[in-house]
Amino acid sequence: MWVSNRLSDRKQRVVINGRYSDWVTVTQGSVWGPILFNIFINDLVEGLHSKISIFADDTKLCKVINTEENSFLLQRDLDRLEAWAEKWQMRFNTDKCKVMHMGRNNASHPYILNGKTLGNTDMEKDLGILINSKLSCKNQCQAATAKANKIMGCIKRGIDARDGNIVLPLYKSLVRPHMEYCVQFWAPVNKADIAELERVQRRATKVITLEKRRLRGDLITMYKYIGGQYRELSHHLFIPRAVTVTRGHSLGLEERRFVHKHRRGFFTVRAVRLWNSLPEEVVMVSTIKEFKRGLDVFLECNNITGYSYVTTAPPER
Repeated sequence: MWVSNRLSDRKQRVVINGRYSDWVTVTQGSVWGPILFNIFINDLVEGLHSKISIFADDTKLCKVINTEENSFLLQRDLDRLEAWAEKWQMRFNTDKCKVMHMGRNNASHPYILNGKTLGNTDMEKDLGILINSKLSCKNQCQAATAKANKIMGCIKRGIDARDGNIVLPLYKSLVRPHMEYCVQFWAPVNKADIAELERVQRRATKVITLEKRRLRGDLITMYKYIGGQYRELSHHLFIPRAVTVTRGHSLGLEERRFVHKHRRGFFTVRAVRLWNSLPEEVVMVSTIKEFKRGLDVFLECNNITGYSYVTTAPPER
């Protein structure tokens, strides 16, 4: 009754400078659809041993498989999902369900859902980002470069003017979003991938290097996790520096190092050293605007070369 009342006989009007528009009947379905769907699947995670990630109607299970028992537990989680779907009449589409085996020594056990053995995949697109079983960003770099090059070609063919005041806004609004979408996750590590993206950027402008822009974006995101709006999630991703050192600021983080070069390129690894290199007066501010101002002054006065500054350190074995 509560939902029915909320969705029926609703009206709204617009107020501008004290003047009112007429009342108009509106529907709330587009607003309430996602909310009701989240309520509907709220018990999906109950009783699962695997780590589960849900975004809208997309569900992912993840589990470390190093024994036969772990493989059995993952299959039991799939059986529980199948039982949940049958109970609530929302069966999974097994044709779209895939298994990605990661790791050099992975046993690649088969898994069954709805009586059908799930197919294996080496690469999938997850929320717009191409991910492969080796956690390499090469495919995503190629896809982003291809999209950016197509748009740059359209700009070149459709716009006769080559003035910076015309090309630069087009580049910022049409090309850069493809090159920077979720770049904190897939930022390239290999020099060839970085050079390929920078070639696209140089076609339009030389105002600021791609590496420098990614560096600034990483540090702004770090501030959101350490002192901003994502602060409650920081303990899941970062470890505060336990040993007091004479250099650095009081919000320093532990630097984790890995042998695998792709892991060293993850945002949660590469951005820590950059964050620790900032002075106290930059990080100890109360708003994101103050941090951006202090960061711009610091980057202008210091020659920090972004990813090469992070990833050249030898890994610990």
